[in-house]
Amino acid sequence: MEQKDSERLVEALAREQEEKLEGKALSTGDKFIYGLGNLPAALSIALVDTWIIYFYSPPESKDIYLSVGVAGVLNFLRYVCNAIGDPIVGFLSDRTKSGLGRRMPFILFGAPFLALFLVLVWFPPTQEPSWTNIIVLGIYLTGFGFLYPVVVNPYMSLLPEITPYLKERIQVSALMAYGEVLGRVIAQVITGFAVSFFLAHKFNLIKISWDGYKIMGIISALILIAIYLVMVFKVKETPHSEKKEIPFGMIEAVVEVFKNSSFLPYIAIIAVFILSSNMLIIITPFFGKVVMGVNEEVSGLLLGVILIVAGLFFPLTAWLGGRLGKKRTFTIAMLWFGLVIPLFPIVKLVPGINPKIFGFVLYFIVAPPVSAVLVLQRPLISDVIDFDEKLTGYRRESMYMGAEGLITKLAWGISFLVAPALMQVLGNSKDHPWGILLNGPLAGLFMFLATFYFWKKYPFKR
Repeated sequence: MEQKDSERLVEALAREQEEKLEGKALSTGDKFIYGLGNLPAALSIALVDTWIIYFYSPPESKDIYLSVGVAGVLNFLRYVCNAIGDPIVGFLSDRTKSGLGRRMPFILFGAPFLALFLVLVWFPPTQEPSWTNIIVLGIYLTGFGFLYPVVVNPYMSLLPEITPYLKERIQVSALMAYGEVLGRVIAQVITGFAVSFFLAHKFNLIKISWDGYKIMGIISALILIAIYLVMVFKVKETPHSEKKEIPFGMIEAVVEVFKNSSFLPYIAIIAVFILSSNMLIIITPFFGKVVMGVNEEVSGLLLGVILIVAGLFFPLTAWLGGRLGKKRTFTIAMLWFGLVIPLFPIVKLVPGINPKIFGFVLYFIVAPPVSAVLVLQRPLISDVIDFDEKLTGYRRESMYMGAEGLITKLAWGISFLVAPALMQVLGNSKDHPWGILLNGPLAGLFMFLATFYFWKKYPFKR
């Protein structure tokens, strides 16, 4: 009986989606400002994800603050705090009443503290591995991990609320994707140049040795505060209504999310993509330095290739999402991703391959499916949230972002255990690079399994 009721609600939502395919709820300025809000969200997390392991434990260097294994464990704990914080923030945000709405107070008051910890993680207290570094950097990293959902969860929760129209959601999501690309270019490409430059031009100020990591941390923190302050006062939430009077307690709210039959296949493929792609991000500086034989500047360009090529595919992805449907487009993209990322070992297994050329070619062909995640993920979760309203009668955007964060941040955290562990056990040096290279095939296996499950179980075609 419950299955028939669920199928009937899916059909009802599908009819509504057809009716709400076209329409406009936002001005061009509101779309732009809201989409730009994804820049600091991506910038802050990408800066830490890409460089923190490499900064704390650079290969073949005497300037080591933590061993690569300990650095991985601390970043796993960062994501555990992030995962715990997400549903707590989601629950509190859904039940908040204020003149600014349910979401904006968290963004307004959380952004300065998130910016502070984004800076602190680049300031180890001692210049060598020590218990002081482990404890202090652990506090900084877990503080950053908990504060991230305080700001980003409410921001992401706004999209399903501010427009009900499917094509406009895809348009706004595409703008968010451009914001994410710009944020990641700053975090991964420009930071690579900054790190390389300041390695050769170190200077001391107020008894601190300044490097590219510290400088980019401060610049990124200032960008974060500026953009979120503008967004808080420009983008308006919809008026309070009965649909926002959420009666569920914390545990019941989480249980209701996982009773939604569309949530599990959605979260499975998103979490596995995050696990797989972050394994790729973590190994990239090592892959560039050890396998390709290039510096940090060029290693950052590898990730820049992914972002720029993915950005070029945004219009095509948005068009295909409207034409073929989000589900079919997303499935094709994830199969593509799962086919390409296992190719890393080829550079050592096939004689005569130039590692520098191979590296750029590989990162080029892995890029197009990334555009599908950046453009279509938010519209997909919006459909899941719309279906929840059919099931419960309430709008619970932030609780869904919290439940999504709980799972995806654990996946992110696991990537900080898996990738460094492979490097610790199998090597991350020129003589023993297999800890770097075998991350690709393992990530590809995860991706194939998740894509099959998504295609079989996600109920919405459009």
